[in-house]
Amino acid sequence: MLKKETKSSVTIFMALSFTMIAALLLTITESCRTVGERFYWQVAADASMESLFSQYHRGLWENYRLLGLQYRTDGDLIEEFYDFSEPYRSAHNLFPGNLKEDNIDLNSHLHITEDTCFQEEILEYMKYGMIDSMIRFAGSDKNESDLSEEMQNIFKRTTETSEIRELQKKYALDSNDLKAVEDAIFNVDASAKNANACHHDAWSDLKNESPDGFYGSKDNFMGSLDKIDSSVSDYTAAADSLAEKVSELRSDFESRKSSLSEEGIAAIEAEISEYESYVSGTGAVRSEIEAMPEKTSRLRVDADRVETDVQEFEEWLQEAMEEYHDDEDEDYDFEAEITAFYSSASGDWNSFPLVAYNGEVSEINSHNKQLLDNISTFLEGELLSLVLPEGQAIPSKTKVNDSNPHFMTDSTANPVEIALMGEYAMKYFNYYHQGTQNKESLPPSGNTGLELEYLLEGKESDYDNLSEFVTKLVTLREGLNLIYLYTDTAKRNEARAFVTAFLCVTANPALISVFTFFVLGIWALAQSIKDVKTLLSNGRVPVFHDSETWSMDIGDLLDFGSSRSIEADNTAKKGLSYRDYLRTFLLGQGIIDQTLVNKRMLSRIERNLRTIGKDPESTFSIDECLYALEINIEPDTRHVMYGTGILNLAAGNVPEKDYSFQVSTYYKYKNDTH
Repeated sequence: MLKKETKSSVTIFMALSFTMIAALLLTITESCRTVGERFYWQVAADASMESLFSQYHRGLWENYRLLGLQYRTDGDLIEEFYDFSEPYRSAHNLFPGNLKEDNIDLNSHLHITEDTCFQEEILEYMKYGMIDSMIRFAGSDKNESDLSEEMQNIFKRTTETSEIRELQKKYALDSNDLKAVEDAIFNVDASAKNANACHHDAWSDLKNESPDGFYGSKDNFMGSLDKIDSSVSDYTAAADSLAEKVSELRSDFESRKSSLSEEGIAAIEAEISEYESYVSGTGAVRSEIEAMPEKTSRLRVDADRVETDVQEFEEWLQEAMEEYHDDEDEDYDFEAEITAFYSSASGDWNSFPLVAYNGEVSEINSHNKQLLDNISTFLEGELLSLVLPEGQAIPSKTKVNDSNPHFMTDSTANPVEIALMGEYAMKYFNYYHQGTQNKESLPPSGNTGLELEYLLEGKESDYDNLSEFVTKLVTLREGLNLIYLYTDTAKRNEARAFVTAFLCVTANPALISVFTFFVLGIWALAQSIKDVKTLLSNGRVPVFHDSETWSMDIGDLLDFGSSRSIEADNTAKKGLSYRDYLRTFLLGQGIIDQTLVNKRMLSRIERNLRTIGKDPESTFSIDECLYALEINIEPDTRHVMYGTGILNLAAGNVPEKDYSFQVSTYYKYKNDTH
């Protein structure tokens, strides 16, 4: 029987084709699974990271709307991250990888106190959690851009007013030198008049033929000439000092011009010009006065000559009388000789060219001048007690702040962002309030201290911070008030009338003008002190006063200098409040150094969380609060579709490591998706 032959090539081809197709499909499946596993572990890492950061510090959020993850060591972070990844590690699926704690690496992290993290968080919150559209400022609504510009314009005045204040201090010192000059002139005139009186007494003694009386009167006359020389010397020293200081004042003014506005330049220029006019106008006076010592020298010679003549005559007379007394036969009367001599001597004495001052003599009321000078010293003394409302408690001098915070935070904020930072501070930090604060006026932390004042001044105690801030306010207000007074003709006329009525009796118009500007400076300072007391009494003060809002009567200056007591203007209804001035200074200080303000904010936050609230954390450190973190993980895994991997997977066995890969995850509290 013949065997039938069957070809198997088709079968073999089909088998080989199936094997190749199956291998291709499994390879594609494994590739997809491998890619999927990488995404799986990426999701696991991201989810674990978000779970880790969800443990933000609750007190930090509730009191300051800041998110920070508090931790102690890097090991704590790795351990917590590993625990949060447990659901992904224990899941039974096509991703048999495994993650070991040793394969978790912290690549980088940023704390809330580092770089610009603190600022980023605040600005993120302010944009979406607090600022709706408008901010209340000076009694009207402003958006942050307009508010920033307006507050910058006001704060620019602080630099100008500080410069004006320094010039005013020197101007006040120069007014004392001017008074010394006028006092010296008065003393010269008085000494000359006294010398004339002594000269007349000596002449009377000669007329009365009284040599002993003449000798005494002549000594008095010589003493009065010495007094003239001394007064002239005092005048020369005072005039030199005044001229030198006026020259220095001019030089100082020229060096400060760049920081002054046109109004400020015009105001100070007017003051200095009056001084220079006074100094130049004393040239003729100085020539007349400084010529007096030469005259007194000649008078001494003439007086000594007459005295010698009298002495010689009296000696001759004595001898002659003794001779005639010895001759008993003769009785001679010397009356004719005596009369003739003393008539000649008195005529000679009366012919002396006496010293006289022919210029204007001014009389300055030293008592009233001292009262005005007292006002100028109030800034150097206990100013705070002067401006606090009646019954207001003096802030504590206990050291509750860090004068030099150690944090490494930074700032790159622009003026608008600085304004937003200031608004954040206004909401979450306390500041001065009149009377006792109610709960509604306190920040979320419940702190009752003067925190905003600390942000501005950086002193250790509330007392020092408020003292420094009110001094800045007074300085700002003084400069602004001075500019207003210089531009108000009616006010200047009031000051001129005050000078002639209460301060200086003189016919010298230059002297009146100089003292008028001196009084204007004191008046501006007194109004500025009243302004600040008004602000601390919940009142309002406009940036620039006008005739309606100006409340300090010039007639009250002397009482103020004597009593150190001034009342707030309770009728003030328009202008900036104390809160508005705080907001303005926060912007200005931020433009100068927002980094320093941020450091002080962090210091107050840390201290408050340590000491305030239901559960204060005495060991809390804001340095330990994370803002951003990057973690690298390296899970172990193996291929499933190769060898017996699918069987181990079905059996639930943990496969041996075949390969590993890295996954990186990064998280920070600022939302960067928009």
